[in-house]
Amino acid sequence: EPMLSDAERKELRHGLQDAVARQDAGGAVALARRLLAASSKPADMMFCATALAGIGDALREQLGARRLKTYVVRSVTVEPILPSLTVEAVLANYVLDVQVGGYGSYADELLNMDSSLARFQPDLVLILLDLEEIAGRLPDLCADGVRAAVEKEDAECMERIAQLLRSYRSGSTARILFQGLVIPDNTSLGEVGEAHLPQSLTHAIQRLNQRTAALCTTISECVFFDVDQLAARHGRARWRDARMFYASRLAVSADLFRDYSHGLVRTFSTLFRAPCKVLCTDLDNTLWGGVLGEDGPDGIATGSAFPGNCYLAYQKYLTQLSSRGILLAIVSKNNEADVREAFNVRAADLALSMDSFVARKISGNEKADSIRELATELSVGLDSFVFVDDSPEECEAIRQQLPEVAVVEAPALEPWKLAEILTEQSFFDAAAVTEDDVHRAEEYKAQARRAELASSASSRDEFLASLGTVCSFQSALQAPLSRAVQLLAKTNQFNLTTRRRSAAEVEQFATASGGQAVVVRVRDRFGDAGVVGLALVRRQGDSCALDSLLLSCRAIGRGIETALLAHIGEQALRAGVKRLVGEFIATKKNAPCATFYSDHGFTKFVTSDEVSSNSVFYELDLTALRPTCPKWITLEGNKLYEP
Repeated sequence: EPMLSDAERKELRHGLQDAVARQDAGGAVALARRLLAASSKPADMMFCATALAGIGDALREQLGARRLKTYVVRSVTVEPILPSLTVEAVLANYVLDVQVGGYGSYADELLNMDSSLARFQPDLVLILLDLEEIAGRLPDLCADGVRAAVEKEDAECMERIAQLLRSYRSGSTARILFQGLVIPDNTSLGEVGEAHLPQSLTHAIQRLNQRTAALCTTISECVFFDVDQLAARHGRARWRDARMFYASRLAVSADLFRDYSHGLVRTFSTLFRAPCKVLCTDLDNTLWGGVLGEDGPDGIATGSAFPGNCYLAYQKYLTQLSSRGILLAIVSKNNEADVREAFNVRAADLALSMDSFVARKISGNEKADSIRELATELSVGLDSFVFVDDSPEECEAIRQQLPEVAVVEAPALEPWKLAEILTEQSFFDAAAVTEDDVHRAEEYKAQARRAELASSASSRDEFLASLGTVCSFQSALQAPLSRAVQLLAKTNQFNLTTRRRSAAEVEQFATASGGQAVVVRVRDRFGDAGVVGLALVRRQGDSCALDSLLLSCRAIGRGIETALLAHIGEQALRAGVKRLVGEFIATKKNAPCATFYSDHGFTKFVTSDEVSSNSVFYELDLTALRPTCPKWITLEGNKLYEP
């Protein structure tokens, strides 16, 4: 947005104050976003921080903002950055309750189980340490660029970092963000020496960052914040104000507080939110240049020459998203026969084919209706959709009719910016990619073939028997664990309690005496669906309580949930437990599993030990009724898994 005049800034501030006074969370956030989009004045950021601090409850109640008790472990000054951090968090739908640790007391806080950090019991820990604390000897050791001691120092640094993280993780389930190091803009070796000498400080810090990022992937619910990449994007020369750093240990220039805070929020969000699952793209002036109905297949712009190469870059970006499991769909007001012809005629100039899209809605129908149909067909919530279109009118229609859908307006006059606009958003951010992600598009195509088979079968039993479904069970730790946590974060429709358990909590279920964390892996004649279900179970006296039981939406209706329940019952009986206790917590999205327990012979009962006021409890006497696996499902390797 263009810069604001003082009168316009004053009007927006007034509006924000009024919205806060009315406790209108949506209005306040929208006005704060507008003000900050057009103003870089620190006073406006501080104004927004003060105003938004007064509507924390309204943000949670009206917008579903997530409250996060956040502890900052630091070796640098962070207090001036906190207003920007809290505002960026609100814009991303979080409400931070921040406590800052002692200056330089990071080791005691992370290693001492009775430290102020431990007593605070945070949801999120931000570990922000500088080069001097992590690897203070490196600048001197790297001064000649060839010293062998650099590698030894790197290894010792990694040992210290690993000790800090693993020690803290052993006593807490809080999510962790660990910040990397910024490569200094100036060193005694100079630019040429830094680039050429093997043990330069630049190379040493790059190695340290890479190893730390790899370490974070081995620690549950821990993410690496690549602050050096952020500094490089904005310019390392302006990243740090040397005077302020030496005077007060402020590690980030004041004019980059917001960019730094945005990077922190975007990074820790991967610990709390699953990425969007579907990208719906328009065709004309979006996937390619021009209007197919007017220009014909030969007239649309795509390929190696400008401006077609701009659209080709967007197409390549979509193929890259697809390769890690993001589903692609077409939503276009066009003639389908013309579209097919365009894909055939211009195949050599396109990075995608019609088969690259798991679903296509090409007609004169309203695009909001098409997206609703896609959500139903793909069994994916609307809040997992991203819609890309060059038409301001179509974009506004989706914003109004489907507010859950993320909307990106393609810049028709600047097509070279589209891929960049998408990468700047956090829609598809993920700290881990699983094998199930990689094969997701193929599984949805297999699901479409199953639907075709179902429509031609004479009965449901005939259809299910013809699938040749095979289920196997294993510990969630072998799933791998990242897939189990991903299911807990993403699954909404068939999720009996919708508890978003962390990796550390899943590990506790899997390893604790009397606990189980079981996943079900499925394949059939159409392909391997991978890990599609999860159960977290804990033995309580003579009962076996199901804390969580969930199934991917693409596996519902094939009896797999019954097979999983039967497996849990079998394991319970082996352990001498004769009673299963199930819990159901209703949400806006999990109606499909509301009758699951009653459908399987459980009876409702009342308990004084309710986990949630919304919980409904069910019990099943395994000596009287034992869940059995559907006859059309083959169990494979069932004996391999023991609780």
